[in-house]
This record gives sequence, structure tokens and C-alpha cells, in this order.
Amino acid sequence: MRYETLIESVSEIVNNELIYKEGLVLVYKLSAKKHRKLSEHVFLKINTDTNEAFEHTEEFEVEMGGIVIKFVVDEE
Repeated sequence: MRYETLIESVSEIVNNELIYKEGLVLVYKLSAKKHRKLSEHVFLKINTDTNEAFEHTEEFEVEMGGIVIKFVVDEE
């Protein structure tokens, strides 16, 4: 999954008035490689003004348009 694909997908949900969003949580299971790459990309997008170092975790969350998106490593 690319960052741009994520933004497009979540934007479709946010902009669709027929989808009830209160308490909505999306969970993406990604391969370890894709998870790490996306995690780092999101970190760099969010932390543009800091010198904080990227630290990979097995799970991370992002809030976009009132929706929580959770990313986990697919163990399969």
C-alpha cells in the first residue's frame, strides 16, 4: 500500500455521507516490509519539523477525518 492510496481510500469514506463514521476504526494488515515502509513514510509526513528519529513498531495508528486507521503486521 502506498501513502497516496491510503489517502484516496480514506477520503472516499470521509466524503461519503452514507457511511456512519462515529467510532469507525479501519484495520490494515500489511506484510512486514510494506508495514515498515508505510510506517516510516507516515512518520516523516507527520514529523517534518522535528529531529525525532523514526522508531519502527509492530502497530501504529493514524487519525484522518475522524476515522482511526490502525496498521498491524500480518503474521501469516
